[in-house]
Amino acid sequence: MSQAIATRGALFWLFQRLTGLFLAVFLFTHVYVLHWVFNFANPTMAPTGFLDFSFVAQRLQGSMGWVIFYFCFIISALFHGLNGLWAIVLDFRPSRGIQTTWLSFLWAVGILFSIWGFYTLHAFYSRGGVS
Repeated sequence: MSQAIATRGALFWLFQRLTGLFLAVFLFTHVYVLHWVFNFANPTMAPTGFLDFSFVAQRLQGSMGWVIFYFCFIISALFHGLNGLWAIVLDFRPSRGIQTTWLSFLWAVGILFSIWGFYTLHAFYSRGGVS
């Protein structure tokens, strides 16, 4: 095995652990802020008293900090999930052609979902929702 492949594998192993840690932080923050701070601790902060679409749209509109937070959340979740699927594919020791097919598919899914997530967050940031 070449040094470049071993280094790349170690790097993806490290990123898998880091994105898992990031996901725990992002998920805790998301649940704490939306479901505790805005709902249980102070239900009057949400306009209707409940967390609904209009509340989420209002919170994201014009708030670059939350947009960046959720984009990092999306990227971390995508990398973690797709890299985990890639590890499962490699566990089956497929042929080179099947590996290339799976890797291309996973990259396409990652890119498409990243664009979709960015578009959705941009729509909330600039217009207050997806139309």
